[in-house]
Amino acid sequence: MDVIRDKILLPRVSGNGEERGQRALVVTAVLTGFAVLVVALRMYARLGLMKLKGREDYTILISLVLACTYLGLVGAEVHFGLGIHSDELPQHVLKEQLKRLWAAIPFYNASLIFTKFSILFQYLRIFPDRRFRLACYVVLGIVATYGTWAVVSGFLNCVPVSRFWDRTVSGYCLNFETVWFFNASMNIATDVTLLLLPMPLLSQLQLPRTQKLALMGVFAIGGLVVITSILRLSSLHAVSQSKDTSWSNVGAAYWTAAECNVAIICACLPFLRPIVSRIFPKFLSTDSYNRYTRNPTVSISRMTATRMTAHSHRHKVELYSQDRDYYMYTIDVKSGEASHIGAVAENALGGIEVTTTMVQESSHHGGESTSQRRLVVDV
Repeated sequence: MDVIRDKILLPRVSGNGEERGQRALVVTAVLTGFAVLVVALRMYARLGLMKLKGREDYTILISLVLACTYLGLVGAEVHFGLGIHSDELPQHVLKEQLKRLWAAIPFYNASLIFTKFSILFQYLRIFPDRRFRLACYVVLGIVATYGTWAVVSGFLNCVPVSRFWDRTVSGYCLNFETVWFFNASMNIATDVTLLLLPMPLLSQLQLPRTQKLALMGVFAIGGLVVITSILRLSSLHAVSQSKDTSWSNVGAAYWTAAECNVAIICACLPFLRPIVSRIFPKFLSTDSYNRYTRNPTVSISRMTATRMTAHSHRHKVELYSQDRDYYMYTIDVKSGEASHIGAVAENALGGIEVTTTMVQESSHHGGESTSQRRLVVDV
């Protein structure tokens, strides 16, 4: 039994090959551990502190589960000799390793896709601009289309699939280098798109310059994913060109883990503001409530309450305070509902109070009836 365990289940080969495989597992485990920690902090900030949840939270959790699955598959590859030269491994052990590699590829792609979904859902929640939302839906469709291809092609890159780990089986395989580089280029292109998409809108925010740059920097954190994706390309090229997959796949294993986990971490970091604000109250403090709109119709003072009157019944008046995550929470007051928008002030709890006075004409009594609606948004 010990002989079977040592030679088949846990093959031991002296030299640097075994250490290389273990290094890939350690790097993957550390990155996945950071992703788990950051997602846990995000859930605490969103559910525990903000009492909010949305589809962007569900999709990032799915992405994390897929990343953890990828970690388990890398561990299984190391278990079957990842990092050791292929000609030094028994054929049945090498086949078991390649089976885990075959399964790991689509899980990595699916994790990236759900992270992009989370970011796009986040954009759709924050920004009400119609053209921006249309652009988000277009990008969402592109990501869903190529993401479906990436996952399906990962499972069906060889027909029959057993040819992936056993080249003696008759059949056909796609060109690995072409498929992997196409998927990688699409990931990089969509990452850059997600990075640049909100920048024109953020540049229109009426904020102090330092605060505006800091907010843009929060959204620009995703640039780390682009860098990681580019660095991963060289390892992909090495695997696609090498016949010694067990040896050459080490770099691709941990760079792949880096890409999907860094994407999860970058998608979650902006949501940690409530936690940072509690630990360092002055670090991310702001004394203003600002608006964002393409055609400004209402101005809100940063320091004092402003009294505003709406005379037009033909246009929709949009008040933009600040989102509960990014201090850009949106309040819409439709035309025809309000003829007077009362005091807009910052309350002591750090929120915005909007008092709307409703004036209605009565045809039976020849007079007017007045009612008020009070809305408080805590930030």
